[in-house]
Amino acid sequence: MKYHCTADTDLEELIGHECASESGLVFAYGPVPQAMLNDEELVLENSAALPVMMAAKLHALCISLFIAEIAVRIPAGQHFRLLLQ
Repeated sequence: MKYHCTADTDLEELIGHECASESGLVFAYGPVPQAMLNDEELVLENSAALPVMMAAKLHALCISLFIAEIAVRIPAGQHFRLLLQ
């Protein structure tokens, strides 16, 4: 899976956010949890545009991700990789 980053890309965009639906609030997964759940590689293209602290935070996600809004822990699968390009 590939995702193109810009200078405006933030953690909410990469991890996900709550949004309204007919059944109430639902959580829309971003590319990081999607790749983790699918146990696949995620290539963040143009990652040089990301702030240095953002890149550091992303590396911490390579083991697992906890999404507080929905109280879900997503462990990184055996094949999940996060590549910054």
